[in-house]
Amino acid sequence: MIKKVLPAFTFLLLLPTLAYAAETKVFKDTFAEWIGKLQDEWTWLHEVPENWRITKEGLEVRMIPTPNTGTDIRNILFRKAPRIAEGNFAITLEVKSLQPYCSQFQQAGIYWMQGDRYRIKFVMERIDGRLCVWPGGMPLETEHVVLRLRIEGNQAIAEFQPNAVGEFREAFRRDLPPRNDETDRIGLQCWHGPADKETWIRFMRFEITKPE
Repeated sequence: MIKKVLPAFTFLLLLPTLAYAAETKVFKDTFAEWIGKLQDEWTWLHEVPENWRITKEGLEVRMIPTPNTGTDIRNILFRKAPRIAEGNFAITLEVKSLQPYCSQFQQAGIYWMQGDRYRIKFVMERIDGRLCVWPGGMPLETEHVVLRLRIEGNQAIAEFQPNAVGEFREAFRRDLPPRNDETDRIGLQCWHGPADKETWIRFMRFEITKPE
């Protein structure tokens, strides 16, 4: 089924949102800090080593064609989510494509995973020739965005900062599946790259923060 970008958005969704007034960093990774390797908290699923690299600018992953979901998705990078008892938190990811998006459903961003399956995603995606954040469908002018997924109780609130400048805007709110400390994971993925050319995504900054 083909997804359609919404032609109009509600007034509330277009309002800028504020970051936590005060926050504590639980985890931070610019990926470039560790000189060629990932921090121990990260784990690969369906890794293809030749399709990722670490540079002084961040973690770069090649976006390869993905005919289906599941085991066809390569180089899923994940870490465990904070435990339920730790309360609310936010996941922030700065992501940039090194080449213009050119394939239908080409995407990269944050995935809320349980075990090896994703339940909620918040990504920069190309749909029907338009670049946007999805879900939500808000348009983007460039392939550079900061994505933030706030977890408040059993609700996920998705916000984005186009081109990594200015205010965050809300894209959607959605209930999470029942939380599970053993299986809840935060994943970084990119997929549906073109078959006829190399395209790489760069993950530049990843943070988990908590409101004080």
